Amino acid sequence: MDYDEKMKKVCPVCGSSDLYYEVGGYMGMIYHCKNCDYIGALVVEANQEMIDQIREEYESTDDDDVKEDDDNTSE
Repeated sequence: MDYDEKMKKVCPVCGSSDLYYEVGGYMGMIYHCKNCDYIGALVVEANQEMIDQIREEYESTDDDDVKEDDDNTSE
């Protein structure tokens, strides 16, 4: 990895950098992702390649969930 690459804090679920602090202070920071509603202390510092991989995985998982929901409604 090239250490000159720009690293961003992103959501570990969807790869979005649209995060804000939900709470912070004595117990540490809690982040909230505006894209997928993730709330937690863990964020990932990632370069663009890692962000793309997280987003690809999230989108493929999201598509699978929609397909499963469609299968369940036909019963």
